[in-house]
Amino acid sequence: MIYKVLRFVSHIFNSSNQYSVHSPVVYKLLTECIYKEERKILKKNIQFLNLRLVNLYKKQFLIHTIDNILSNKVSEILEANGRKKENTILLIKNIKLKNEYSCWKKLIIGKEIQVSIDFYYFGILILKVNKLQKQDYIIRL
Repeated sequence: MIYKVLRFVSHIFNSSNQYSVHSPVVYKLLTECIYKEERKILKKNIQFLNLRLVNLYKKQFLIHTIDNILSNKVSEILEANGRKKENTILLIKNIKLKNEYSCWKKLIIGKEIQVSIDFYYFGILILKVNKLQKQDYIIRL
């Protein structure tokens, strides 16, 4: 319980909004997907965000939703992406628990991930064929 409180307070103090984002891809994602939905809906049901991502980026990215970051599905997608060389967005639910957050931290250190966005309740990873500069964002809802 104390870990959740400390992590949430740390997230609030370290997070920013769309105006501190330097990437056009991430800025578009924040302004046209994330901030158009109500916070309560995004925190509880990520499927609305998934539908918006599909509608906005269906020509540019493959979009995968992952329920559990601890599963092997993340590594399978990363390996497949390395072979196919496709632009991919991974929407990962529930990264606020201790084990899941430590796995998230290990994942974003990797070379495959160009952009990571931590929203406390969920996370988004962007893998792009045309290399983006590696950036890790902590964004508040």
